[in-house]
Amino acid sequence: MDPSIFDDIRPYNDSEIPDALRRIAQHDLIPQVLRFIYPHEDPRDSMDRLLSIRGIHELQSTFMLDAIRRIVQTTSTGFTFSGLDNIKRGRPYLFISNHRDITLDAFLLQKIFLDRGGEASHIVFGNNLIDTPLMRDLFLCNNMIQMERGGGNPIAFYRSLQHLSQYLHYIIAEKQQSVWIAQKNGRSKDGVDSTAPAIIKMLLLGSDKPATEAVADLHIVPVAISYEWDPCDHMKSNELYLKAHGGYEKVEGEDYNSVVTGIIGQKGKIHLAIGKPLTSAELRCADDHEVADHVAAVLDRRIQHLYHLMPTNYLAHDLLTGSNHYRQYYSADVKNAFTQRMASLDEGRRQIMLKMYANPVISAKR
Repeated sequence: MDPSIFDDIRPYNDSEIPDALRRIAQHDLIPQVLRFIYPHEDPRDSMDRLLSIRGIHELQSTFMLDAIRRIVQTTSTGFTFSGLDNIKRGRPYLFISNHRDITLDAFLLQKIFLDRGGEASHIVFGNNLIDTPLMRDLFLCNNMIQMERGGGNPIAFYRSLQHLSQYLHYIIAEKQQSVWIAQKNGRSKDGVDSTAPAIIKMLLLGSDKPATEAVADLHIVPVAISYEWDPCDHMKSNELYLKAHGGYEKVEGEDYNSVVTGIIGQKGKIHLAIGKPLTSAELRCADDHEVADHVAAVLDRRIQHLYHLMPTNYLAHDLLTGSNHYRQYYSADVKNAFTQRMASLDEGRRQIMLKMYANPVISAKR
């Protein structure tokens, strides 16, 4: 297969990195970013080091890793993970994750790999996020693959999904590299982590093999990430409230605002759990036409089982139900912080926010 057919959706290769970094360095925002990552270093020195980079792994194992470490250090009270022993180093996987934050969900997984001297995975993202040249360069410098979002001509959209699927199979089978993808388009704004069968159907489009074999070839690994506090909880509550009342319309710059808020906002504790690869027994399905629904249901159970419930989840469930059933799992300080966080919301948005935090507990009870 000629890899040039994927030039329209692939990330940059090593030879394209120096020019991309020169374009990035010209943006007024970059000195500020460098001061955040390296607060005790002259930004001119940081800029010189950035412009000396010649490849993706060098960029990711230095600046990107330092940036993620700094974000964790300044916006969380601790990042933990589990399940790294479930996967083998050097083997390619398709990591299918729940999705809470636009960028950090995937990049925290990369931190785990890079901290241990491994290779970062590719990341699939919606191309609606690259609405500026700067965002395009930043994303494509970090092994990110463009996924067409819905809308427009349905035939063209189908072909774009097939094209993406073929590329994912090529990366995993031919290049022997891993990929991260969210379990559905867009973040979970209501706290319910559910896999869209459409994502599994997309993955089937890139192979001529029977559906079960095509899925097995991808070596799917479920991933669950949980945040004690969601920096975008007010924004999500407002969006869901307006949608419920027929008044929501996305405004220009909204996605960018969500990216920035998710990065700089306080998150409390963070936990990322890596599951075991899906087994042949789990993938087995009597009817190939039902494979997508079957695999989505398996992933839902696995991801919900992996999800690490936080004190805020237990508290929200008690507040929502008017009980003290989970009182032992949260402190008075957490309750006070949660109450203050909701103080500016009206009753409708407050109920939505409570459900957002409580839904992982409800899912776990099921």
